[in-house]
Amino acid sequence: MGMNVGHLLSASVARFADKIALIQDDRKVSYRDFNNRVNTLANKLLQLDVRKGDKASLYLHNSIEWAEIYFALSKIGAVVVPINFRLKGDELIHIARNSDSKILFFDLDLHQNIEVVKHELTGIALFIALGNNHSETYVSYQQLFDESFNEEPDVCVSEGDIHSICYTSGTTGLPKGAVLTNINIIMGHYLLNPVEYNIRSDDITLATTPFSQRIGWGKIVTSTSLGSTLVIMPSFDAEEVMKITEKERVTNISMVPTIGRMILQLPNIESYDTSSMTKFFVSGESFPVELKKQLIEKFPHAELLGVLGSTEAGQITIMKTEDVLKKPDSAGYPVSCVEVQIVDEEGNEVCTGEIGEIAVRSGKPGMYCVMKEYFNDPEYNKKVFLDDWFRTGDMGRLDDDGYLYVVDRKKDMIISGGFNIYSREVEAVLESNKKVSEAAVIGVPDEKFGESVMAFVALKKGEEIEVDELIGYCKIRLASYKKPRYIEFIDSLPRNAAGKILKYKLKQEKDGVS
Repeated sequence: MGMNVGHLLSASVARFADKIALIQDDRKVSYRDFNNRVNTLANKLLQLDVRKGDKASLYLHNSIEWAEIYFALSKIGAVVVPINFRLKGDELIHIARNSDSKILFFDLDLHQNIEVVKHELTGIALFIALGNNHSETYVSYQQLFDESFNEEPDVCVSEGDIHSICYTSGTTGLPKGAVLTNINIIMGHYLLNPVEYNIRSDDITLATTPFSQRIGWGKIVTSTSLGSTLVIMPSFDAEEVMKITEKERVTNISMVPTIGRMILQLPNIESYDTSSMTKFFVSGESFPVELKKQLIEKFPHAELLGVLGSTEAGQITIMKTEDVLKKPDSAGYPVSCVEVQIVDEEGNEVCTGEIGEIAVRSGKPGMYCVMKEYFNDPEYNKKVFLDDWFRTGDMGRLDDDGYLYVVDRKKDMIISGGFNIYSREVEAVLESNKKVSEAAVIGVPDEKFGESVMAFVALKKGEEIEVDELIGYCKIRLASYKKPRYIEFIDSLPRNAAGKILKYKLKQEKDGVS
């Protein structure tokens, strides 16, 4: 039997049996009790004919139960398929069907979403509901703990076996399923985090992002495997983050830009005791430099750790507080066991400083950090893998010191009058204006130049600025051909369930602009 994700929990129990593993509200669960629950659930699932390789979708809010199910499936070799609880309708159907899921775990407060699409989910043999007032239509989660036992399940799960299928955020269409092996998870979250980020057994981690995302469930793996404590928030609330940090003496938090902005907007942020916090991670979509600097200012006792990663490749680069000040526009340098290359359309490496597509390699696909493949999509796999290099679809460059700079998504690059314009560069300038909260830039049709730059801008609360003034602000900071020709002010940018900006929706609205 090889090393697998389920073993990570078993090993921690041997060392930290009486230590608190999970906290949610007033519930506190020790490692011993956590593992006993996981084993009981795993053995019951085996009794219900759930077998190694069967796919199980998790359509749930963040909870202790989410973590129980994750490790129970891991111990019996069933494949974890996380689904964001904000998805519904066609997106929910697509993931459940595309993944060939046989089991669906869901929260009862989401049962209406299930009922609407249940007739389409013909592959689901077992619907398991979490919560009270169970319908006879579903299996009760709590009843799974009856007439079972808490011995370690006797299933052979190896490091190369498929552990999970994690779907991308689908910013351009239906999401694709990234196939991750057990060793992908072990390398990317158990071995890498203590080496690169100095996460230790005495850390207390606050999970602020959905467990349906790799950045979310990665916290479960990292915390549990290292014997530290994970504090779970069922849903994000900025004020609650500060209260929990003070109450539980949280040592590290992860933030995407939206979370960072919401925390900084709290009027009473200084009233909370955050002295326990030693580090905070910033990740997700491109994290504005000014936002990083504001967080460093508000939490001077904590180290900022920037992480560039993806569902498919895991963690790619790391940057620390000193890097933000030294190379503020950089995404950092490659983490251990990961190689980064900048390539042209044919996959050839370009010269240092030149812009091309970011490619990542970590041994053979599926053997270290990079996923094995996209599920059931052989033609697309041929496009994104080249001699073990995964082409990310992001455009970037490397400097002489090996630091990576992400300039745009390949599909978001604007070509105007024969010049390449990287939308992220324009967005960064717009967001550097003190009146701007966030911006999204797209290309719109232009009879003369092919495309022109259009910006959608959300202003900070109570702020006002004229379009011409903001264009002028960009004009003195960008080459003239890069400045926005059009600016539209909107209350907020459209986002998907994972919080990523949906530029294709903005483009659909503005196809007629010329």
